[in-house]
This record gives sequence, structure tokens and C-alpha cells, in this order.
Amino acid sequence: MTLEKIRSKKSLKLLTLLITSLMIAGVSAATYRYMYINGSITVGQAKLIWIKGADAPVDASIQGSTVTIDLDVEPGTPLNFTNCLFIKNNVTTTYTMNITITSPVTAADFDEAKIHIYENSTGSWLYVDTLDMTIDNDAVTSLQIAQGEYYRLSFEIAAKTTASGQYTFSVEVDYV
Repeated sequence: MTLEKIRSKKSLKLLTLLITSLMIAGVSAATYRYMYINGSITVGQAKLIWIKGADAPVDASIQGSTVTIDLDVEPGTPLNFTNCLFIKNNVTTTYTMNITITSPVTAADFDEAKIHIYENSTGSWLYVDTLDMTIDNDAVTSLQIAQGEYYRLSFEIAAKTTASGQYTFSVEVDYV
């Protein structure tokens, strides 16, 4: 037997072994077990809803659970938006909600930037608490809102005489 035939036989055996190994690896990688999710998504009635009040700016808008509001004020002149926004419980379940300032305005530019919260469960508005819109994470927690009840959010804004431009803020209402 020549050296070339021996090399050829060894190469053929090695090639056969390599192909067999690849086939085994391919079959192993193609073995699957299955798990499933059977679900559905039900879209129903909104639980808590926003309502614009008589003092809400004309350009205020409500899109589902989000209110976009631009409170136009003048420097050095306090302005109250007394009946600005309302939160209404639109269903029969009672909820516990929290209202939190998640992005404050700059304190140095405002003498007052407050959200006063009132509830109406007896036919008259009762003061609940006040949020300072210049303090990050200022919150009013554990507010109960039963079927058909409302909370009113009034804004008290007093920009300093040196303030100018637009100041953005964010408020989060979460409920369970």
C-alpha cells in the first residue's frame, strides 16, 4: 500500500467522522419541547377618567389617560385655575390612588407652583392636600375614590418677576 493510499483512507475516515458528528449535532439541536400561552386581551371601559373643568386652558386636551395642559401665566402675577381638572371614578369598584410630581418645575423661578386637591363624596368639595410642583416625588397617597366620586385638581401658579419661557412638569396618577 502506498503512502498516498493510506493518507487517502485516513482522510476519508476523518471526513466520514466529521460529517457524522455534524449530523448528530444537527439532530440534537433540532429537538424541541413546547410550552404554550393561550390568552386574550379584553378592552373595556376606562376605570378612572379625566374631565376638563371650566377653568382649564382652551388648548388642554385629554387623550385616554393622558392630559396635556399649558398653564399660561404672567411673571409676577399669581393665577389660580380653580376648576381646572377632575378625576372621576367611572365604574363600580373603589380604587386607591396616588398622585405624584414626577418631573418638577424649577423652584427658583416660582413663588408658588401648587396643585390643590379636593374630593367630592358628599356633594361639596372638601380640601384633601396640596402638591408642590417644584419638589420631585412630592406625593399625596392612599386617596380612596368610590363609584361616581370625583377629585378636583386646582392649580395655583405664581411665576417670579424674573421668570420667562416654558417650564415643563409631569404628574403621575396611579391607582389599584
